[in-house]
Amino acid sequence: MKAITMTRGAVAIALAAAAGPAIAEGTNLIGIGVGVRPVYAGSDEYRAVPTPLINYRSGHFFITPRAGLPALGLSYELAPDLEGGVFVGLGLGRDSDDSDRTRGLDDIDFHGVYGAFVEWTPGRYSLGAAYRQAAKSGYGGTLELRTSYAVVQTERQQLRLGVSTQWANSSDMQTWYGVSTSDAARSREHLSPYSASSGFKNAALFANWTYQLTKDWTVMSTLGVSTVLGDARDSPLTERKTNVFGSLGVGYRF
Repeated sequence: MKAITMTRGAVAIALAAAAGPAIAEGTNLIGIGVGVRPVYAGSDEYRAVPTPLINYRSGHFFITPRAGLPALGLSYELAPDLEGGVFVGLGLGRDSDDSDRTRGLDDIDFHGVYGAFVEWTPGRYSLGAAYRQAAKSGYGGTLELRTSYAVVQTERQQLRLGVSTQWANSSDMQTWYGVSTSDAARSREHLSPYSASSGFKNAALFANWTYQLTKDWTVMSTLGVSTVLGDARDSPLTERKTNVFGSLGVGYRF
C-alpha cells in the first residue's frame, strides 16, 4: 500500500477560514464532509457548512477543493516537484441576516472565481501560492501563501501541519470589511462608515489529517485557528480577532 500524500493544489489553495477536509492523493475520490467556521473571519457567530468532496485528475485536467468548494482547472509540471496551473470555481457569499453585526448591510452574493496557482512539493514539504479573482465586478481578489509539512506519513495515515496568510486587494477588503455611508445608515448595529484598504487580511495555523479506513474509504479532517490582520482587524465588522475552524469528512476512492 502506498504512503498517503496530499493532493497538489489542495494543499496550497484550500482557504484556511473556509477549509474543507484534506483529501488524499493516489486515486480519485468522492465524498461528503461538514465544516464549522465563522460566518466571516472576525465574526463571533459560527455555522456548520456541508461540503461536497471530490478529487479527480485525468492528465492535466483536475477537479479538487479550492477555498472549501469544488473547482476545476488545468495543471502542468513546470519542473521536478514544481506544478502550476489555472482554475475556475465558486466563492461563498454573506447574507446580511447571517450575523447580528451585518444586519442591514448589503449582501455579498455567491459568485464565481478564477485564478492561478504554483506549488513546490519536495518530499514532505509543500510551499504554494495562489491568486483568486472574483468574477463579480467590485469583489476583488486575494493572494494566498501557504506552507506545510507532513509530520506523520505512513501507509494508512498522514498528519500535515501548516501556516498560511492572505493578502487582499482594496476591492476584496472593502467588500468584506468596509462599511459604506449607506450601509452605516441602514446598519442595525449603528456601525460607523469605514474604508478598508489593501493589505494582509488574515493568517492561520492548521492541521490536516487523513486516515485510510479500507482500500476504498478514507476519513479526512482539518482543524485550525486564524486571526484577522490589517484593516480587517480594525473594521467595525470585526467582533473577534481570532477564530477556530474545523471539518470532518469521509470519501470513497475509485
